[in-house]
Amino acid sequence: MTLREEMIAVRHRVALVTTVLAVALAALALPGRAGAAEPGFKVTITELPASFGAGADARTLTVVASTDRVRCRKVRWSLVMQVTGAEVDEVDVRRVEETGEFPVRVQTDDDVARITDEQLDPGELCRGRTVTARYEIGFDDDAGTGRVIFQPQAFDAAGTLLQEASGQSSVVGEDPQATESPTDSPTPSPSSSSEESDDAEYGDPGTDPTTEPEPAKSRDAIGAVPASSDGGAPSLLGPGLIVGAVLVFLGVALLLRLRMRNRDSRHGARTSFYPTR
Repeated sequence: MTLREEMIAVRHRVALVTTVLAVALAALALPGRAGAAEPGFKVTITELPASFGAGADARTLTVVASTDRVRCRKVRWSLVMQVTGAEVDEVDVRRVEETGEFPVRVQTDDDVARITDEQLDPGELCRGRTVTARYEIGFDDDAGTGRVIFQPQAFDAAGTLLQEASGQSSVVGEDPQATESPTDSPTPSPSSSSEESDDAEYGDPGTDPTTEPEPAKSRDAIGAVPASSDGGAPSLLGPGLIVGAVLVFLGVALLLRLRMRNRDSRHGARTSFYPTR
């Protein structure tokens, strides 16, 4: 093998590696299936209280699913909740329909709860026809002040995530530091008054953040918390696809150029083997 043929072989290998890397980069830039939703579907929170009060009457969370697809689908609703300042078993949630309470199953993990319908929603999701889910939510008398986030999700009968939404509300509850009466001295000192006011504003600093909440006492007693804002982390899909496409284009162009040069070199070798007379 001549030096020129060796150089051509090396160029071919470099072009092949470049193309493989470009394809791999484009594949890595694609979002994972776990967080994907089906196109053509939309979930909207149409009713969400700005705040919930500890011991107050239950308030309603309403979610609506819609689609522009021709084929109709049955829907199974699932609501994910997180809460700060309260425990999981200090939140009461009821899934209701026009006929009354709708059966659900509850899963809890530390301060996060998922409430999923045991049956498919009575309605049918079609073009021009929506499906609605309503939840009656209340907090116990001794629930603390904090924030709660709701993430309703709509699944089809096969368990495929169609679409989801998110929203959050504040929780106005009891502050243990503000209601606790001192026992050691009847008159608080100025320093202790200042510390109590700071505790009332920023929360109880003595609470152990590693303490796990008690497990849910029933399927309707669950707790929830703050959530991330509606916007998610910035996606790398756009830049990744652009870079991948450029690398693929360069790799293909280099392969074609090297193939043409290799063909010309072989042709030149044959003509030089038979000198002209």
